[in-house]
Amino acid sequence: MKIFKLLIPALVLTATLSSCLKNKFDQMNPDNSPSVIEFANPSAPASETPGGSAFTVFPVSYAVGASIEASYVVQLSGPNPAAQDITVNIGVNPAAVAQLNSEKSVVPSYVPYVVLPSTLYTISTPTVTIPAGQRKATVKVLYKTADFSFTTKYALPISITSTSFAGVSSNFGTILLNVTAKNQWDGIYAMQTGSVITRYTAPGVPANDALSGNISNNSDLTLTTINGNTVEISNLKWAGNASGVAGIDNLQIVIDPTTNLVTMKSLGTPNLRNTPGKDNKYDPATKTFTLNFDWNQTTTPREATVIIKYKNGR
Repeated sequence: MKIFKLLIPALVLTATLSSCLKNKFDQMNPDNSPSVIEFANPSAPASETPGGSAFTVFPVSYAVGASIEASYVVQLSGPNPAAQDITVNIGVNPAAVAQLNSEKSVVPSYVPYVVLPSTLYTISTPTVTIPAGQRKATVKVLYKTADFSFTTKYALPISITSTSFAGVSSNFGTILLNVTAKNQWDGIYAMQTGSVITRYTAPGVPANDALSGNISNNSDLTLTTINGNTVEISNLKWAGNASGVAGIDNLQIVIDPTTNLVTMKSLGTPNLRNTPGKDNKYDPATKTFTLNFDWNQTTTPREATVIIKYKNGR
C-alpha cells in the first residue's frame, strides 16, 4: 500500500514532464515554421573576420575556362511542399556587398569584396520552378573564369528577387558567393612514399628528434591557387603527423607549364629554396609533384622531400 502511494506522485510527475517536453518540442519543430524560399548552402560558410553581418559568404572555386557552369539550389522550407508549382525569380543584389563591406570596415585586417563584374558571369536560369509536391530547383550560372583576376576578392550577391508562393528568407534569400578561379594544379594531394623531413640543430648535425623522419603517412595537403601558375601549400606537418611545420608561412610552388619544373618559395622565409641537385618537378601524366627544398641553411637547417599526388578537387 505504501509503495502504491509513492508511485502515484511519481507517475503524475512523469506525465507532467512528458507534457512539458512535448510542448517544448512542438515549439521547436521546424514543421511549425512559416514557408520561405531560400538558397541552400553551396559550400561551408566562410570564416569571416569578427563582427556580425546580415549576409553569409560562401567560398566557391572553379577551374579556369571560357564558360564554366555552376549550379546552386533554391529550396522551400516549411511544413509541407506546395500543392502548386512555385516560380522563383533570380537576380543580384550589389547593395548586399556594400553593406557587408561597411559592417566589416571596422576590422583592420578586413579586405573588402568587389562585386563580380557582369561581364564575367551570366545567370542562365533567371527564372526557375519548384514543381508541385517538391521542394527544390536548380539555378545555373555561367562563369568566364579565364578572365578572372587572381588577386581580386570577388563576391557575386545572388538573390531571390520574387516568388509566386511563400516569402523570401531574410537570412538566405541573398547569399554572397566568393567566387575564385582555380588553376590546373589546385586541389587536395595525398602524401606518397619517399616523403621525409629532417631537422638539424646546426649545419650537418641532425636533431634526431621525433619531428624528423617519414611523413609519407601524414595528412593530405591542400594546394590553393595564387595565380595562373602558382599554388600555396597548407597542412604540411612534421613526422608522425604531429604539429604543423612553422616558420615557412605562405609556402608556394611556382610551376613552369612548359618544362613542368617548379620553384619553391616561402613569403615568410626568403631563404627557403630548391635543394641543389635534387628534383623539383611536376608529372602531368600522374599529377604528381616531387619537391625538394630546404631553409635556415646557415643556422638550424631544415630539409624536406615531399612527394604528393592529386587526390581530388577542394
